[in-house]
Amino acid sequence: MNSAENQAMIHETFYLTAIQEACHRIAPTWPLDRWIAVNPWWGHKDQPAAVAHRELLHLNGTGMLMPPAFYLTAWREGRITTASLRAAASECGAASPDADNLVRQLEQCGPDRVPFVSATALLMARTETPYAQKVRHLVGRVCSQYFDQRQARWTTSHQQDGLYRYWLKRAAPLLGRSLEADRVRHHLGRLSGDWQQDLVRIGEELVGHAPQHSGLSTLSMLSHHLMLQVLGWASWCRGEDFRNELDGQTTTFAPELAVSMLVCEWLAVETLPATALEQLWLQPEQSGESRQVREWDELLWTWHRAYERAWQDRFLHLLGERKAGVEPGQGSAPEVQAAFCIDVRSEVMRRRLEEVSPGVQTLGVAGFFGMPVCHGRQGPEPSENRLPGLLAPSVGYQESTGDDGLDRQVNDTRYHRQRVRDAVRRAKYSSLSTFTVVETTGLAWAWKLVRDSLKRNPGSRETHESGQWLTLDGQPLPMEHRVDLAEGLLRAMSLTTGFAPLLLLVGHGAHADNNPNQAGLACGACGGKNGGMNARLAAELLNEPRVRQGLAGRGIHIPESTLVLAAEHCTITDRVQILDESQVSPEQNQVLRRLKAALAKAGEGCRSERAAALGLAGSDDEELLRKLEERTRNWAEVRPEWGLANNAAMIIAPRHRTRGLALNGRTFLHDYRPGDDPSGEILGALMNAPMVVANWINLQYFASVTQPEVYGAGNKLLHSVVGGNIGVVEGNSMDLRIGLPWQSVHDGERFRHEPMRLTVVIDAPADRIQRIIEDSPNVRALVENQWLWLCRFTDTGVERFRDGQWQL
Repeated sequence: MNSAENQAMIHETFYLTAIQEACHRIAPTWPLDRWIAVNPWWGHKDQPAAVAHRELLHLNGTGMLMPPAFYLTAWREGRITTASLRAAASECGAASPDADNLVRQLEQCGPDRVPFVSATALLMARTETPYAQKVRHLVGRVCSQYFDQRQARWTTSHQQDGLYRYWLKRAAPLLGRSLEADRVRHHLGRLSGDWQQDLVRIGEELVGHAPQHSGLSTLSMLSHHLMLQVLGWASWCRGEDFRNELDGQTTTFAPELAVSMLVCEWLAVETLPATALEQLWLQPEQSGESRQVREWDELLWTWHRAYERAWQDRFLHLLGERKAGVEPGQGSAPEVQAAFCIDVRSEVMRRRLEEVSPGVQTLGVAGFFGMPVCHGRQGPEPSENRLPGLLAPSVGYQESTGDDGLDRQVNDTRYHRQRVRDAVRRAKYSSLSTFTVVETTGLAWAWKLVRDSLKRNPGSRETHESGQWLTLDGQPLPMEHRVDLAEGLLRAMSLTTGFAPLLLLVGHGAHADNNPNQAGLACGACGGKNGGMNARLAAELLNEPRVRQGLAGRGIHIPESTLVLAAEHCTITDRVQILDESQVSPEQNQVLRRLKAALAKAGEGCRSERAAALGLAGSDDEELLRKLEERTRNWAEVRPEWGLANNAAMIIAPRHRTRGLALNGRTFLHDYRPGDDPSGEILGALMNAPMVVANWINLQYFASVTQPEVYGAGNKLLHSVVGGNIGVVEGNSMDLRIGLPWQSVHDGERFRHEPMRLTVVIDAPADRIQRIIEDSPNVRALVENQWLWLCRFTDTGVERFRDGQWQL
């Protein structure tokens, strides 16, 4: 390699590193049909939360916190107390812990902040040409076409071009409407279409225009700023890269989008006069950010911490004062064990079930029940991953009747049905047959229209057929691997002895009509799918005699008399449907009848507890249930339920630490017995997976409240679905929206979610927890950089982990 080639490689590495840093700041997002909550600041986890807040304020004008008026209102209403404010001031190192002084400071207007200035934004301010809007519109139009998933009526083959090349072919006509068209065509004509080559060329020219700002950090910051201007599509591209990486593939959608945005910036730079370039791309220290700005940010964080402390102190006091009870099953096996998802909505159902049936032992475990499965149905439907989005499937399950001939018949029938649907779809949107199809088939749809309007539609429910376990390459799954799955599930929920005659695995799901955001109400641990399917697969595995034999060889003895059943908890109606009841023997029928009666009574208590928040207080249970069932069929319902709104804490501990406590549906509950895990292996898995997932959920809701215009999905009433399942846009905008819709966090009068970072309380020795923190980069980043608050149970109460120390 000669010196010129070596220098070119150094340049390319320099610019690639800059945009990769920017892309990694963007959190991924998931398609609508498998949407999961995501911490939108996941790319900033290696920074302290307060530093990330300042960086985002500088780059995009939006940080992470609520406005001062929110905290002043909370203070006046008593939701922030004097004690919590003083404690927060001490934690945050405030100059004065005096509450009156802190109130006076917050009542003053914040200082002016110097924003990050890009050429795109500067051009927008200097002319009447809406260049920035044209750039966003171009990105939205190109990405929605490029990533379209069967929604487009006329499709073209373009994926082989790559996103950047596809964008470049379409950029000149639209950008030429804002800038001089001939100049735009001339500059774009100089580009090769190879995103890496063009990155080097553009990078060098940008540096040449502003050599005083040519460092790696500045180029990375510029790329990050530009990606934030198209955050929805940047998040989508990042998500596609993330998911492909899990599947063992490499794609570069996010870097290609970043280069596209740099091209737009380059065109704007070429348009500006030389005297304007000195204002560009200044970092906070270069822009002369005042000390008052930093002090104001510190003040807001003090108030936010006081807001969190006021609730956290009461919560930890409740846990610390609670005398550990004795669970059913200590000494003798309970009649029923019911394992629920850790979802905060399950806390209410578990508590109510224990109230009406004290002999039932409830457990908490991640709702995919340890089944990292890619599930395949017969027919044309693609296989679905039913596991947390952070993980890749390791096993497959293919539904089958067990008869090859019958399988072919079922497949033929379903493929034929799909071909008919596709033919009708093509006819509906064909330029030649649009009107004739409507005229000839319109009346056939009249009954459906009337039925749906009257909320008489039957709704859709998932079905599950038996099948076979497979490896990912389609071979039968070895028995040893099946035993591994079963053992992993049982150890994860600390259930290795004392099995009840009936073990119920309760997944959860939501059933709503005409709701693009439905997956956000389903089970996030199941990849945005309802959890009954995973519960069924786990029950099938645990009932298999050869699996039980393998478990016995590993020290886990499930009695022959123990039956494992699956169930699904509908979180809208709070009804629990037990699946596959035909497996129950006559001897167990009486136990099942008592359990069903207890679940029905528990559901009644749950509905009563949730009624006021849903605006349904005052109804008896029969009327309440009818109204809730209507919500599952009402195609105009924008708030079928509140989902995981108001989540605030996670407890990883035996149930006796919390049994009988009213945690008000705000707490994720995962069972863990520290005595069964001397090595800390199980706790390490829980802190690296369920705890991280809970953090993602918590900060997704947090961001959708504090910065809804940036991290929220906007108004459901204005949503249009893009690209089949890509996401939603609001109104006629082409900006892809991420996060939660406004109606998921606000009832029209007030917020239904209090934005506070997750409080995690663990029952384990201090050294075990600290060893896991030290060995786990993601956990260490979340804890040390204050993206969540970590606590632990002690013999005398609960202590907090702060600055590397445990403090009461």
